[in-house]
Amino acid sequence: MALGYFIGNTIPIGSNFLSNPQALVTNTGIIGDQPSKKIAGSVNLDIPAFAKFQGSNSATINLVEFGDYQCPFCKRFFDKTEPQLYKEYVDSGKAKFYFLDVSILGDDSVTLGQGAWCADEQGKYYAYHDFMYSNQGEENSGWGTPDKVKNLVGNIQGLDVEEFSKCLDSKKYESRTEELTKLSEQIGLTGTPTMFIGNSEMGYTKITGAQPYSVFKEVIDKGLDLA
Repeated sequence: MALGYFIGNTIPIGSNFLSNPQALVTNTGIIGDQPSKKIAGSVNLDIPAFAKFQGSNSATINLVEFGDYQCPFCKRFFDKTEPQLYKEYVDSGKAKFYFLDVSILGDDSVTLGQGAWCADEQGKYYAYHDFMYSNQGEENSGWGTPDKVKNLVGNIQGLDVEEFSKCLDSKKYESRTEELTKLSEQIGLTGTPTMFIGNSEMGYTKITGAQPYSVFKEVIDKGLDLA
């Protein structure tokens, strides 16, 4: 059983992590006597200005997922854990949820990532996200080629396929997908899905893999206590 991917490979995270899910949670522990809210060892993350979120503007905690649209473990997270996070934290106004695409599993990942931002031009970023994970094909099977993606988005209500196709063909968001993949590498991504939980004051705690809901809940609740 595997929980994620290493960058550029399909090598699963080792089974030694599975006996202790907390081993996949890094950067925990509060700095001793300092007045700062910074979590010891936490990473700094500057969320790109163009990133879209779900939730309330007044939410004090950010949940930032990096995922590849072809990653089956990202789909597992989408199916099993994300709905619980939305119900408890996003829909209640406690947290903002960001999804940032990375392209680590081949050319189809690049196309699918660019497609997300073409959908965003029509206000359909998260409609695209939800549809693609709900209808994910086998990794590098060709389900994410430009022509296949154009056909798939025809099922997204309210999306203009012709305008989407022009955008995708232009590759206008090629640099953006490259930027996001580089950002993920710079902040220590070792697999997908990976979530960073926190804010600019406390820093971000990293959770790697499609972990059980309880793992995320513990980190989020600690963050909310500090926020």
